[in-house]
Amino acid sequence: MKTRLSAICLTLTATTMISCHEKKTEDAPWILDRFDDIKILRYEVSGFAELPLREKELIYYLAEAAKCGRDIMFDQNFKYNLPVRRTLEVIYENYDGDRTTPEWKALEKYLKKVWFANGIHHHYSNDKFVPEFPKEYFLAVAESIPVEKFGDELNALRAVVCEAIFNPELYKTQLNQAEGQDLVATSANNYYEGVTQAEAEDFYRAMADPADPEPVSYGLNSKLVKDEDGTIRERVWKVGGMYSPAIEKIVYWLEKAQGVAQEPQKATIAALIDYYKTGNLHDFDRYNILWVRDTVSNVDFVNGFIEDYGDPLGRKASWESLVNFMDKEACRRTEVISENAQWFEDHSPVDSAYRKKVVKGVSAKVITAAMLGGDCYPATPIGINLPNADWIRKEHGSKSVTIDNITYAYAQAAHGDGFLEEFMLRPEDRERIDKYGKLADDLHTDL
Repeated sequence: MKTRLSAICLTLTATTMISCHEKKTEDAPWILDRFDDIKILRYEVSGFAELPLREKELIYYLAEAAKCGRDIMFDQNFKYNLPVRRTLEVIYENYDGDRTTPEWKALEKYLKKVWFANGIHHHYSNDKFVPEFPKEYFLAVAESIPVEKFGDELNALRAVVCEAIFNPELYKTQLNQAEGQDLVATSANNYYEGVTQAEAEDFYRAMADPADPEPVSYGLNSKLVKDEDGTIRERVWKVGGMYSPAIEKIVYWLEKAQGVAQEPQKATIAALIDYYKTGNLHDFDRYNILWVRDTVSNVDFVNGFIEDYGDPLGRKASWESLVNFMDKEACRRTEVISENAQWFEDHSPVDSAYRKKVVKGVSAKVITAAMLGGDCYPATPIGINLPNADWIRKEHGSKSVTIDNITYAYAQAAHGDGFLEEFMLRPEDRERIDKYGKLADDLHTDL
């Protein structure tokens, strides 16, 4: 589970993997670009320079693995996202015409939106972007570029790309949650093909064992498809299966990371590699149990098919990665909260029947993000609480993290935007929130 800021206008991307500043640079620009409802912010990775060489090397390998799943995320969001993005990128890189016209600026903005949302649908509303340039202009620009620049595959898909971008009746929403409709058939995401909502629900209902105390997350790492003969089957995301080329690269870098990792993290990485090779969800659970038990490693990471927000049935998981290391000074506050987790549970403002009598294995820490990928990028979380499987959380605990350098970037970017002056009457209140506002937000996320 990820925690995101609610303000759509304050979404964020990284411009660099690391920054070796000894301390945060208050005078550097935090807002690097703006378009539509998006602000592109810079974040720093303070403290990296002081890490031991082995940990720097580990971060590098894990960061390379985090970058390898970018195209997976695009493809999961919509089956034609990659042709659309690549066509736009070829145009952007090769167009020799006038780049000062309103039409070109609109096309450029559209490409930025596609980059940011990992596709042609808005990253929060799920609605398809409406291009602010005409189809005729797009075709004229594309036709001015030598066909070999696009390659055979993109040239063959040009009509499909045009329909995806310009036809308002097609692929309206990436995720439909409207009551009374077939949520699978009307969602443009790429988790199902040729199946109805009822067929998908029946397929997984037949797989599940209601009496299993340790159920795997059926369907988490697969696409459900119907063959021409009517057979419904899963295309599993693994080495040798769907997304194999990207996953093979992820495994390559994970094996590099395993070579410099220490126990218990070495065994955790080995379990994740096994899962990627087999696609077996029992292997995924084994990895999660090892991962949640490791509360001592300074460098940590998330890598895999994790969150199911993008699936209308809540089964299929988007690929994501986060590489981080502990902010030990800031961790003191989360350690206090973790040590008193039972108190917070006992005093939770819910009916006592829903409170845990014994809270197990809650670990919380403050981290510095070194690399983000997939569903964590560019619209980043500010906190993460994993794993998602209820039985693992109950029996083995969970990890909660607050991503301090991300929340710091948000706070710095908000300075001087006029919000406090507009909505807070008293100067003393503005001074108080300027001094303690970020700490209060961080404690909110921690709790």
